[in-house]
Amino acid sequence: MLSVLDLFSREHTTMTADQIAAALGLTRTTCYRYTRELGQAGLLVSDGGLFMLGPRIIELDHRIIESDPLLNAGSPVVSALAESLGATGLLTTCYGDRIINVFQHEGALQRLPMSFGRGTMMPIFRSASSKVIVASMSRGRLKRLWKDHQHEPDCRSIGADWLSFWRNLQAIKRQGYWTSSGELDTGLAGIAAPILFGTGEVAGSMSLVFALKDFKNYDTELLGARLRGAAAQLSQKLAELRRSESIALRNPAATAKGKPRSRRVDAKPGSTKARQPQSAAKSRASSKRPVRV
Repeated sequence: MLSVLDLFSREHTTMTADQIAAALGLTRTTCYRYTRELGQAGLLVSDGGLFMLGPRIIELDHRIIESDPLLNAGSPVVSALAESLGATGLLTTCYGDRIINVFQHEGALQRLPMSFGRGTMMPIFRSASSKVIVASMSRGRLKRLWKDHQHEPDCRSIGADWLSFWRNLQAIKRQGYWTSSGELDTGLAGIAAPILFGTGEVAGSMSLVFALKDFKNYDTELLGARLRGAAAQLSQKLAELRRSESIALRNPAATAKGKPRSRRVDAKPGSTKARQPQSAAKSRASSKRPVRV
């Protein structure tokens, strides 16, 4: 159902139900059910049968900016680094086989002509940002990625077969950072390091983008070490956040410590009598029994 949302773009700002059905190979009944439910959720808006993206998406964007741990912990780190080096800083993350930029900070004196800013999908196998993410994936996940994309030129540029693909990505992983030049935009170069969750799974990458003429003035190893240290600092923050949340989940009583306990009220509403202990009730009952002579 959510694949309907992927159909909209700068070139296709509105679509009819018939166009949506044709693009996704849906029956008319299924298409109308999808558009109705997406409309009820605020993800689509209908204007006389023309559908467009709904305002709920903006609401969700605001919520993720406020609540996402990667953004909250990572944006100050990459922004400070970009400012100190005169670069554009990026935070990039992934889901499934998609890689997307989620944060961008302009630290360069002149805005760089980047075609992949915040909110844009990145090519999976091109750019330093993407390659350090892919290199940090588990072997099983990489095997599935290779199986799905092995015939694509970008994938085969990393390795012509599974073994070379795996070995080349492991070399990137061991180095801890990677650089690229002109893979996305002519005249630009980038360097990136992976960010990990507390579980060890890849969370994303932290990248710096420079004009190529400026990038050549830097010592790549020193720049890579600095970026790798910043990414490791962010990974540590994510791990600490996970530990603190795990403790809170295991010990919910600790979060309620200090709160007054609510007393149990056994009397019926409006009654001035509270329930008395069972032993006292039995005592009174026995005292009222008639005495046999």
